[in-house]
Amino acid sequence: METLLSLTSKRAGDWFKEELRLLGGLDHIVDKVKECVDHLSSDENEEKLVASLWGAERCLRVLESVTVHNPENQSYLIAYKDSQLIVSSAKALQHCEELIQRYNRAEDSICLPDNKPLPHLNVTNHVGKAVEDCMRAIIGVLLNLTNDNEWGSTKTGEQDGLIGTAMNCVLQVPKFLPQEQRFDIRVLGLGLLINLVEYSARNRHCLVNMETSCSFDSFCLGEGDDDSLKITRQIDAVQALVQLFLERERAAQLAESQTDELIKEAPAAQHDKSGEWQETSGEIQWVSTEKADNEEKNKKEEDDEELDLNKALQHAGKHMEDCIVASYTALLLGCLCQESPINVTTVREYLPEGDFSIMTEMLKKFLSFMNLTCAVGTTGQKSISRVIEYLEHC
Repeated sequence: METLLSLTSKRAGDWFKEELRLLGGLDHIVDKVKECVDHLSSDENEEKLVASLWGAERCLRVLESVTVHNPENQSYLIAYKDSQLIVSSAKALQHCEELIQRYNRAEDSICLPDNKPLPHLNVTNHVGKAVEDCMRAIIGVLLNLTNDNEWGSTKTGEQDGLIGTAMNCVLQVPKFLPQEQRFDIRVLGLGLLINLVEYSARNRHCLVNMETSCSFDSFCLGEGDDDSLKITRQIDAVQALVQLFLERERAAQLAESQTDELIKEAPAAQHDKSGEWQETSGEIQWVSTEKADNEEKNKKEEDDEELDLNKALQHAGKHMEDCIVASYTALLLGCLCQESPINVTTVREYLPEGDFSIMTEMLKKFLSFMNLTCAVGTTGQKSISRVIEYLEHC
């Protein structure tokens, strides 16, 4: 399996991906995924649990590689043994959602006085990391099988509880992950939901009629409300998504303005006052007037400039993450609105003044960014353009 992973991760040609299918390699890998997933519900021992998680993850990484831009392998895997891979992936994702709460790595920084982590935290970190890796691999495969594929989207959406699990990956799962991992899982979850609803009316209906909890980092409750209500209070899925969009869009604007302020406040280059030019014996020479004090001052100025630069970079990174989450959420909401006046009304109800322009403006910025960084004419860009056009005529 490691050899296959190595081969497929090095941009293997289509011939290799085809041979892997024709010679029965994909069959074996899918069967191995099922075997590992079946063990997830029975493995109480942490070491065996990690072995099952890693086994599934390695197989799924191979399948993710061989299904990128390969419709033949995608169709084969969707059909194989009545969608066995999709069934196993859905079960695995639900198991991982449960396990990630038990092996929470969001707060694994508690240490003993000698800087050694607590024993149970070692186990939590070990298993939690395996769960996170497996979740990303599962969603990676499902993204390939559902991308621009009505058949794959329909089969995946039919799996019991999968759409709800994908919603939780966006709204709840990130709080159980280390800070640096939260953005990735949220975007993966949003991407999967977009694929599921773009071409499937059934999946759109399922998501729109679903109830869920507020996002763990949402301000959807009033200031006087108990934060613990976020866990138990159920709201419409559309309301939760609109709230996520509005908060990320607002956060992106705030981060952008803060970055602009940091740039404006950057100290201008100052003239060198450590000495002066003097003419002696017919020659012009630089004569130093101060040394130690000036060196210390220069070092302080350099440190301040470096600190300002780091702050600007942090704000720029936060701005980028907020923009991407807001854009993906807007695209998801736009896909829900397509071909459904009822869904248009539902989404409009939660937008400020019922105006879609805040969503279309964010999507236009995202489309411009994609045009700069991706090949023109990809399916993602076409989807965004289609949603923008639809929302502008609502």
